Amino acid sequence: MARAIIRVLRKACVPRYFSRFSNRIYDAWQCLVLLVVRQLEGKSYRRFADWLRDCRPLLRALGIARIPHYTTLQKFASRLPSGILDRVLRGFASEAVRAEASFILGIDASGFRPSKASSYYTRSLRPRKVRRYVKCTLAVELQSQLVCGFKARRLARHDVVDFKPVLEKAQPKPGFVVIADKGYDAEHVHEYVREELGGYAVIPPRHLEVPIWRTKGRYRKEMKRGYPERLYNQRNKDETVFSVVKRLMGEHLSSRLVRTQNRELALRLIAYNAHRLVKTT
Repeated sequence: MARAIIRVLRKACVPRYFSRFSNRIYDAWQCLVLLVVRQLEGKSYRRFADWLRDCRPLLRALGIARIPHYTTLQKFASRLPSGILDRVLRGFASEAVRAEASFILGIDASGFRPSKASSYYTRSLRPRKVRRYVKCTLAVELQSQLVCGFKARRLARHDVVDFKPVLEKAQPKPGFVVIADKGYDAEHVHEYVREELGGYAVIPPRHLEVPIWRTKGRYRKEMKRGYPERLYNQRNKDETVFSVVKRLMGEHLSSRLVRTQNRELALRLIAYNAHRLVKTT
């Protein structure tokens, strides 16, 4: 798995060092691979540093002679640029999908718990029930089932709000197809996909009882007249990706700050992509 991640890092042009004043003890590739493995193992920084003492093959594969202190990985994760993580996520899809193959994206959202505290404990602290979760919207390449982009949000917002940011991070090539459920049914979503990006959106319309002549929007009327249902059924793979991520690495986040929670989600998705790429090749 470490070799697959390094191959993607090399293709994504991730620099070895982020500063020319670096002490050059550990490079960015080594720290990033260790952070991804930590997500798969589900350990804290302290326990992961102790676990590395018994994992000599991984250290030899990365060329690490001395086990890093747990604060080294912790500080590197907090300073890691989010743009590089988005680039690495896209690199896995370009590694698996052939250049001549059609690009089919599926967009969906699910929630992650912001802490490991039990629901009984959180209810006892807050008499009024408040729905607290981290909403994560994914753009998944459905043929390879690899994540191309994501957007995390703490406040409850409509699904349509995160559609454009996630698609911008995925950077699909012209002629792509994007599939989403009824929560993303909006005319400006179809216009953005078709007129600005040169793609095709398959989004079932809401309110089927409303006749076509009373439906607003040219593309929404087209969807109400009919859409390829066999293609739309591929959207179920989005639920599969969320299920695998939560079963492999859990549905709770150990970070507390918004910035570090975003990094943790990105590293968790990179770990899923590496796991998926190794299993399918």
